[in-house]
Amino acid sequence: MQQKSIFIIESYEQLKVISDPLRTKMLIFLVEQPHTGQMLAQELNLSRAKILYHLRELEKHKIIQLVRKEERGGNILKFYQAVARGFIPANHLLNYVESKDATRQSYLEVIDHAKTRVLTAPDNSFELNSSNVEEWPKLSIQKEFKVSKEKFQEFTRKYRELLEKLEEKDTDIEKQNYYLMTTAFQIEEPLFKNK
Repeated sequence: MQQKSIFIIESYEQLKVISDPLRTKMLIFLVEQPHTGQMLAQELNLSRAKILYHLRELEKHKIIQLVRKEERGGNILKFYQAVARGFIPANHLLNYVESKDATRQSYLEVIDHAKTRVLTAPDNSFELNSSNVEEWPKLSIQKEFKVSKEKFQEFTRKYRELLEKLEEKDTDIEKQNYYLMTTAFQIEEPLFKNK
């Protein structure tokens, strides 16, 4: 089953389901790859029964789907995966508090997951092979700026296009896996003071 890029949440019930912080945590794993209830219980250090309850709720509201079953040692393992890589509330749901809470929670979970990816990455991911930053096969940037909403939206559109281009199939033999996490949102006051 092909995973969609974006799933539009159409019902208030779906919105409530993904607003739960634990379900958001589970979805981060299920977006990446299929997991069983037991795998999620180990990842999140929770009881299998609790995870199974939340899996049933997510499946009932069509946020995740059963992608395969495997028999191991007389047990049937059910692997679930998120139906999409991203979830966005439909326009008619945008004014609900849960919409804002779900979005904020998903940002927090992405950031938390990125921290785990940094901590578990191989040591050679952080080796410095040159004093020229432009030659590094890694990137870590924090930036605050003041621009119009329109200019920022244009930037995000171009950024998405650039990411799509990066993912295009090519014939390079020496490919490596990279992890990229980006968050951007409006803030009240800048933390970094310009000199």
